[in-house]
Amino acid sequence: MESSKHLILGAGLAGLSAGYHLTEPFDIFEAAHDVGGVAGSTIIDNFTFDHAIHVLYTSDPYSSKLIRSLLADNFVEQERSAWIFSNKTFTRYPYQTNMYGLPAHVIDQNLQELLKTRTLPAHIVQNFEDWILATFGEGIARNFMFPFNRKLWAADLREMGFQWIAERVPQPDVRQIMAGALRPSLDRFGPNATFWYPRCGGTSALPRSFLPFLPSIRTSMRCVDVDGQRHTVRFHNGELFEYTTLISTIPLPQLISILKNIPDRIRRLASGLRANRVLTINLGIARESISAAHWIYVPEPEFEFHRISFPMNFSKTLGPKGTSSIMAEISESEVKPIEHRGLVERTVAQLIRMGILNRSDTILCSGVTSIDPAYVIYGLDHEARVMEIQHFLLSQDIISCGRFGAWKYLNMDHAILSGKCAAQMAMNKREGIVNVMFTE
Repeated sequence: MESSKHLILGAGLAGLSAGYHLTEPFDIFEAAHDVGGVAGSTIIDNFTFDHAIHVLYTSDPYSSKLIRSLLADNFVEQERSAWIFSNKTFTRYPYQTNMYGLPAHVIDQNLQELLKTRTLPAHIVQNFEDWILATFGEGIARNFMFPFNRKLWAADLREMGFQWIAERVPQPDVRQIMAGALRPSLDRFGPNATFWYPRCGGTSALPRSFLPFLPSIRTSMRCVDVDGQRHTVRFHNGELFEYTTLISTIPLPQLISILKNIPDRIRRLASGLRANRVLTINLGIARESISAAHWIYVPEPEFEFHRISFPMNFSKTLGPKGTSSIMAEISESEVKPIEHRGLVERTVAQLIRMGILNRSDTILCSGVTSIDPAYVIYGLDHEARVMEIQHFLLSQDIISCGRFGAWKYLNMDHAILSGKCAAQMAMNKREGIVNVMFTE
C-alpha cells in the first residue's frame, strides 16, 4: 500500500487549486483521462467547444491576481453582449432593465405588477418562486423569470431555496426598471458585464495553466472505495493508498456512496441532495459571423434550450476561418427528462425558427456534451443538510470542496478559492475556515 500525506480526488479547478496551494507532499487523482472537470473543452473537427458556457469574472482580489498570473497573456477582457429572445423579440440582458422593444402589453403587465409588489404588504418568502414574485411581481415572473428558471433548473421552483442568489440575479430598483422599459438602456447590470476569456484553448486553458506547478497528477484513476476510519482510498485498478488528509472534489452524494462505515443518517441526508444535468449541443457552421452576441437566454417553452452561445465570439481561435460555432444548453432532471434521440436535429430546427440559422446553412460538425451533475439544486433545507454531512466528513479527516464537493453553486473563481481553503485546512493554517468553505 502506497501512502500520501494529502490525497486529492479530482483534477478540476478546486482540486488543482488545492494542490497549487499545498506546501506539503500531495498526490492528485482524476477519474477522467484529462484534467479540468466541468471547466474543460472538447475539440470536434477543428472546432473547440467548452463543456457549456464558461466566462471568467471575479470581485475577489486574490482570485483576480492568481488567474491573471496563471493565464499570463492568454486572455482577453471583453464587454458582455448578452441578449434575451422572448415574444419573438431580442432584448438585452438582464430582462428586468431592458424591456424596451417588447410588445406594449407585456411591458404594461410587467410594470403594473412590479409597482403592485411595492405597495402591498411584504409576503413571507419561503422558496425561490416566492422570492421571484416578491422581488419582481407577477408580470416579470410570468413573462421571463418563471419560464426561464424552470428550464434552467429543471426543477419545481417552490421546492428550491433562494440562498444561492447573491449577485447572480440582478436586482435593480424601480427607477432603473422603469427607465429600461421606456428607452434603450446603456447600463450593463450584473457581475459579468465585463469578463475574461482565454485567447487560445477555450476554458480548459485555465485548468491547464496549473499544470506546470503540479508534478503529481494521475488521470484515469477512478476512486471506488474510501475508508475514513483507516484513512485509505482504493481505485478501480485495485491500487490502495493511505492518506493523512483526503481532499475530495468529487460530487458529495457520490463520495458518501463509496464511503465505508458511515451512519445511516448521513446516507439519508446525502440521498436528498439534488442536481440537474446539462446537455450542450455543439454545432460548427459553414458561415461566419452568424451573430454578434456572446450568448442569448431563451425562456420560451417552445424551445428546448435555455441558452445558446457563440464560442467564436469569445475567441476567433475556437474554429476555422470563415465559420461560426454554436452551443445550445438544455437542462434535464429526473422530474424533467428530455428525449435524447434526434436532439441535434431538433436543435437545428429550433435555431432556424429563431432566425439564428438559415435553412441553407451547412452544418460542418455536431456533437453533444453532457455535464452530470451540472447545477446544484438548493433544497429548502440545503444548508443544514450539507453542513451536517461536511462536519461528519471533517471528523474523518476528509475535506470536501469545490462546486460539487461543497455542493454549492460556485463560479470558477469560487472553485479556485474553495481549493485554496481546503489546502489551508489540510495544513491547519487557519482557524474558522470551515465557515468560509461550507456556509453561504
